[in-house]
Amino acid sequence: MRTIRGVDPNAVVAFVAVAAEKSFRGAARLLGVPKSTVSQRVAELEARLGARLLTRTTRSVTLTDIGARYHREVAPAVAALSSAEAVVSSLQARPAGRLRLTAPIELGQVVMGHVLSPYVARHPDVKVEVDLTDRRVDLVDEGYDLAIRVGPLRDSRLMARRLGPPMHVGLYASPSYLEGAGVPQRPRDLAGHRCLVMQGSYAATAWEFRVGKRAVNVSIAPAVAVNSFNVLAFLAASGAGIARLPARLACGPLAERAITEVLGRFALPARQTFAVYPSGRNVSPAVRAMLELLLERFQVAPWGQS
Repeated sequence: MRTIRGVDPNAVVAFVAVAAEKSFRGAARLLGVPKSTVSQRVAELEARLGARLLTRTTRSVTLTDIGARYHREVAPAVAALSSAEAVVSSLQARPAGRLRLTAPIELGQVVMGHVLSPYVARHPDVKVEVDLTDRRVDLVDEGYDLAIRVGPLRDSRLMARRLGPPMHVGLYASPSYLEGAGVPQRPRDLAGHRCLVMQGSYAATAWEFRVGKRAVNVSIAPAVAVNSFNVLAFLAASGAGIARLPARLACGPLAERAITEVLGRFALPARQTFAVYPSGRNVSPAVRAMLELLLERFQVAPWGQS
């Protein structure tokens, strides 16, 4: 341990234990160290202070006048340290404190109600702050504890847990649109179609496809750009064009009516959803409890299914 003005705090703790037990043997049992260690620490403390703190006989150990005065000053500090350690141990045993979490807007809108409701019921001592944003949040620099992310992970400072099965993303259009505009047979056929794309951080003038074992980018001319998959699903179902959508939206109630996947054999591999958090030995009970709940909910929830 670090010293305070040359005094080893371990020596002070040993002295207080000897005073409480009135013996070096009892202090050794209390601290869980050899008797010789206690004797050495007290001797070093007395040498550092330049004063005798204890009177030793073959039958007893008593405080000197200086030792009694010194004990009155340091005993409360040692007790406070012990109390603080007990508080930390208690907090480590149950979820408490603040938990800051971030997730993509639309996925968070679908997921977080189902997750937060049981979480706050089980862990009332945790104050949860959720930020739904499509911005790539820097968890370490911005002080977040946990994030839900979809797709490849780039930050090596983060630990990751897979949430549920991978999520298929494909191109979808309504039967009425395809009847009028024709069904594209190859990615390059999109040049003659109305493409509906995500705006902002997801904006695209090219879509990526898997052709054989290669990834190929195909240029597109966006007819509509909007920063909402929900709106894109509605537009595709309404016959406005072809949209790239998560399968959970294309096949869900937000699409309102049937839409059809096109160019499915060229689709990229399904994208995995992750819970990510800063790496380190000590994951707080609040974060650990949230991870367990996310893993549980994503295994059975409809938003994780293709």
